[in-house]
Amino acid sequence: MPEVGFLLSSGIFGCALALAIYYPLSQKIGLVDIPRGRKQHQGAIPLIGGLAVYTGLLVSLLLFGTPALQAGYYLTCAGAIVLLGAFDDYLDLSVSLRLSVQLLLGLLMIFSLDLHISQLSNLFGFGPLPLGPLGIPFTLIAVIAAINAFNMTDGIDGLAGMLSLVSFSCIALFMLLWGQAHYALLPLLLIVALLPYLALNLNLWPARKVFMGDAGSMLIGLSVIWLLILGTQSETASFRPVTALWIIAIPLMDMLAIMFRRLAKGQSPFKADREHLHHISLRMGLSSRQSLFLISALACVFACFGIIGEYLLVPDLAMLLLFIAIFSLYLMLLQHVWRLISWIRQRQRTR
Repeated sequence: MPEVGFLLSSGIFGCALALAIYYPLSQKIGLVDIPRGRKQHQGAIPLIGGLAVYTGLLVSLLLFGTPALQAGYYLTCAGAIVLLGAFDDYLDLSVSLRLSVQLLLGLLMIFSLDLHISQLSNLFGFGPLPLGPLGIPFTLIAVIAAINAFNMTDGIDGLAGMLSLVSFSCIALFMLLWGQAHYALLPLLLIVALLPYLALNLNLWPARKVFMGDAGSMLIGLSVIWLLILGTQSETASFRPVTALWIIAIPLMDMLAIMFRRLAKGQSPFKADREHLHHISLRMGLSSRQSLFLISALACVFACFGIIGEYLLVPDLAMLLLFIAIFSLYLMLLQHVWRLISWIRQRQRTR
């Protein structure tokens, strides 16, 4: 369809044009990431990736969006989260303020669009498990978890973008094949809008390197949970809720694991540190590009588990138990990895 081509091409060109316009502006107003503390990059890098991606989405949906995409609601919520992220990039907002805005956006999704998690998977063989009144708090937790899970992955070049491409591609595949082709335009649009940003972030044009910023990673998280709810909760749902766990397995597991470790140490679960999966891979001696490839490959493997399980209609309980087993193994391996890294460091000091 010509309209689809116009929608997708305007998304990619809109983002590319926004990057060209925002790049000099970001340096003038100071919207740049300066290396200090945990940040070890070189030079002041513009934090405009998320703003540019949203601009591409905005142009594309306003010009060529269809009523089925409910573009007005999505652009309003996405614009609010991008604005929050941009202010956080510029001013370093408090955790409580960020969570409060995310909570308000979750409530907006629920009460303005009736977009919420009303049922879980068929875990016990008696049909989908209805949540009833618990659906509202469950949805709010899911919204906040998804936004912050992807926000936490944005630690090395390309990682948040590549993980989101895996998730959006998987969602688009399900929607195209199993009943929600009209909704599939949104994940496809997000994929193409991310491409110009990734080209700059991964140094395909070294003179114009940019970062995604919190505006971008929060936009991705909100978009992912928006699409997961659309894909699992509507009357024409294209995949089961348990499959959603596999679609965002790496960001979800990494967030939960690091929160468990922080709580075990008596720290805030939102305390910034260098203990994420990408930090571990770097400490083990992998380069940033090798870490990106490894973690993205793992995300693809988990997504394939979800696709295969959905296609073969593997029982929901089996899919959930397998996910829990892999997450438990992941936690156990992380404990041994930290011991291994500590042992290597001790050996290096004694030489």
